[in-house]
Amino acid sequence: MFGTEEDMMTASQAAHAATGLQMPPALPLPVLHVREDADVGYWSVTTLDDSGRLADRSPVRVLGWTAHQPLQVSMSGSAGWIVRADGGPLAVGARGHVRLPVDLRRRLGLTCGDRVLVTTRPGQGALVVYPLPIVARLLESCEASVGPGLQHA
Repeated sequence: MFGTEEDMMTASQAAHAATGLQMPPALPLPVLHVREDADVGYWSVTTLDDSGRLADRSPVRVLGWTAHQPLQVSMSGSAGWIVRADGGPLAVGARGHVRLPVDLRRRLGLTCGDRVLVTTRPGQGALVVYPLPIVARLLESCEASVGPGLQHA
């Protein structure tokens, strides 16, 4: 039995206690706030693993989704949309991962190791997945419409 948290000491705490020095105070952890008025509340670039899971679980946490939450997946344009849906055919994994189904990955041209942009749409309770080549083309078209900008040497 290990005892309570107060009974346990880290090696660093034990070393400080042995020398008679006091431990410095712990640094405060930042609190992450999500703006409730923003429809695109959170952005993340993440990788697909070999089973189609999104490696980053933070968008799921931002949306407040929990393990085994039923989900529905659809495609709109060049993006995959994932929404919470009672009786949906998919679910958030036990560890909080979202797995893109094979048919959606094929339609988006995604394979293992590909990186995607994931955005949340809190107002719609949705997670949206964009393949990075689509994002790159969109950015290139924006740059072309703005003009040459800075000249490269």
